Amino acid sequence: MILCLSIGLLALTPLAYLLVRTIGETGGGTKTSSFLFSLRTLEHAGTSLGLAAVVTTASTLIALFLALCTGASDLPFRRTCTVLVVCPLAIPCYVGAAVYIGTFSPGGLLGGASEILGVRYGWFSGFWASAFVLTLFTYPLAYLPIRAGLSRSDRTLLEAARSLGHSRTRAWVHGMLPQIRTSMVAGSLMVALYTLSEFGAVSMLRCNTFTRVIYLEYESAFDRTGAALSSLALVALIGLILLLGEWMRGRNTSGQTGRPARPCRWRLGRWRWLGVPGVGVVTLLSVGIPLTSIFRWWGRSHSTDPVLDAILPALVTTMVLAVVAAVVVVILALPTSMLASRYPSKLSRMIERITHIGFGLPGIVIGLALVFVVLRFLPAVYQTWGIVIAGYVILFLAQATGPLRAGFDRAPRPLEDAARTLGARWPRRLRRITIPLLVPGMSSAFLLVFISTTKELPNTLLLAPAGSHTLSTRIWQYTEEAMYAESALPALILIALSAMMVAGLVWREGMVEKTA
Repeated sequence: MILCLSIGLLALTPLAYLLVRTIGETGGGTKTSSFLFSLRTLEHAGTSLGLAAVVTTASTLIALFLALCTGASDLPFRRTCTVLVVCPLAIPCYVGAAVYIGTFSPGGLLGGASEILGVRYGWFSGFWASAFVLTLFTYPLAYLPIRAGLSRSDRTLLEAARSLGHSRTRAWVHGMLPQIRTSMVAGSLMVALYTLSEFGAVSMLRCNTFTRVIYLEYESAFDRTGAALSSLALVALIGLILLLGEWMRGRNTSGQTGRPARPCRWRLGRWRWLGVPGVGVVTLLSVGIPLTSIFRWWGRSHSTDPVLDAILPALVTTMVLAVVAAVVVVILALPTSMLASRYPSKLSRMIERITHIGFGLPGIVIGLALVFVVLRFLPAVYQTWGIVIAGYVILFLAQATGPLRAGFDRAPRPLEDAARTLGARWPRRLRRITIPLLVPGMSSAFLLVFISTTKELPNTLLLAPAGSHTLSTRIWQYTEEAMYAESALPALILIALSAMMVAGLVWREGMVEKTA
């Protein structure tokens, strides 16, 4: 219990920092209120909420379309399509933003089209460019839960709607959508939170959301109080989104939580030949064009010096950080997951919810909080890899808690109690019962945290030791200076590394086997 409380206190560090900085150092709540309700703050809030709304709506619709297509039994090349629609998860949004900026620039893959249309150089920027890029690379966050919800749906309600004389479309609306509503809300919530916390893509595309404003206030003006006030406003938006998600989830009464008695199977019929082109268009925009552009940039770079001097050390640093962070996060998530599953109470639920705070907060806010705490109390560890790992723990603890909680739920206490009554001691019970049932959840949690760590940018930019780089910070450095050829190889390596982990996650979740 003490360990779980300590982990909860670590997760509360960002909120404590924001309260201390905004209330304790701005002269009270009056100045804070005047800032939060200023026209500038309201403009940034409108941009952030508007971007989240557009990206969430578009991503959910695309994800629903792709889930219906890849889940249909008569879709041609079904197995291949299932894998392809998950591939954008391996491409960081800031890499996608850099790719499309370069693609529409003179000499880029589609630079000639821009000249023919007569649009000026640099037109691909701002709100709608950010919405386009974020939608392309975040829809898999909605696709995965929606696809899982469809696989757990029961055809009984669908058949009942058809027997009452409803058309196929109306039967789907009334018989299927209520069953996957919880999954759609969960996926939409993930996309909305990710959009609000995204930093790299909106910064490259010059869209003034709160995350970009926070970084500019801290990095350019070194205004920590202003950055904290903006962060507090962003936290308020995140809380609003979470409350909306809880309200929508609470109204649902027909979600499926277990294996259905009669799994739903469906066919696209004459629409199946539109499913493949639909999947192809999405894959072309989110995977084909980015990879083609990056390979073209790589072809323009003939020097091997960057590989030896910059990229190889960055790759080693990225691998070591990802492995260490994934192991530490999984270990720290074990006690909180066990407490929530084995000893349910108000306190355990509160601790579990506290550990989810970091998932909704941008990495830049967590980075600022840790900088403040470390400089006040532990200046010796400032700009060390240990504090970077601490930031990753706060950011990704929630990602590991979910799979591990499911693992503990599959290892119920009566099973261990039965083994105890048969004389099995706790080491044997742990080895023969608990650990085998936890291995799938632990491996999924490890893969999720590994993927997220390799792509994480703002927390690493703020906390990493001076002069050191990961693949993500190298890509950021090169693209900020419009050195697209130099950024090609680290981007390809990062995508390949993430793709291997995504493939492992897809295999771990059994998606390919389910489509066979």
